[in-house]
Amino acid sequence: MRNTLHIVLLLCLVAVSCGPRRIARGDMENIMTDILIQDQQIKSDRSLRQAADTSLVYEGIFEAYGYDTDDFLYSMEYYLQDPSRMEKIMGKVADKLEAEVKVAEKEVELENWRRRLMDIYRQKVDTTRLPRPRTRPVDTLHVRFDADSVWFYRDTL
Repeated sequence: MRNTLHIVLLLCLVAVSCGPRRIARGDMENIMTDILIQDQQIKSDRSLRQAADTSLVYEGIFEAYGYDTDDFLYSMEYYLQDPSRMEKIMGKVADKLEAEVKVAEKEVELENWRRRLMDIYRQKVDTTRLPRPRTRPVDTLHVRFDADSVWFYRDTL
């Protein structure tokens, strides 16, 4: 009888552990952020839009965090049952996306600044003609000779 009880408990434990797992709130925020960024990339690139199967794209995101599609769907169902919890998650996602936008804007600004500097440099190099140095007669120059680390000057005047 005791062995039977152990077997039943073990089977119940195995049955419960086989189902999808709930994704932790922090991971859910990161996954949702990555999904929204990936969706925007797909929408902005026509070739990706035609070729992309979003379920395959999402599967890669889930795997990066150690989950699968069933875990995500189960977690979405769980979080949608409590709207305030889902609102907090989406608020954090919005904050992360705003931070990403600020970083991207700074990168674009720096790249534009670099391009403007390079354009100015190219214009200066193309339009600037360096003056030819004036040549002076050799006998007015002080010529320095280095020989055996003894320095001497030859004055030709």
